[in-house]
Amino acid sequence: MKKVIVWFILVSFMNLTGCYSHDLLAPSSYKFDERKEIKIITRDTTYNFKGYQYVLVNDTLIGIQGNVLLNKADIDESSVKVPVDEMLLVEVSSVNGGKTTLLVVGSLVVILLIAAVVGLTKILSSPWHL
Repeated sequence: MKKVIVWFILVSFMNLTGCYSHDLLAPSSYKFDERKEIKIITRDTTYNFKGYQYVLVNDTLIGIQGNVLLNKADIDESSVKVPVDEMLLVEVSSVNGGKTTLLVVGSLVVILLIAAVVGLTKILSSPWHL
């Protein structure tokens, strides 16, 4: 029973880690998607924004860290404003759900095949096997 729990936790952990990708793009070539987590790199500062914490208005990225921007009316004077022309790079983080699913399913198949081979060798090596 302990082995089953350990394998279940291992597979669950792989599912939580997932397959992430990070792409470095020039700000002029990136179409800002407010749902994605991004990192803005300027000459002197790096800004991290989670999804829905920023919005692009008139070539200026406006974000409030820790608050959710539901629409452009939620912007206030305390928000962070970074003009696109001051950005050096934009790092976009995204989760690849297909690769994550393949990783988990593939791991489960390998675990089941190993368990089947171990079980089969025990059956074949038993004295009751004819």
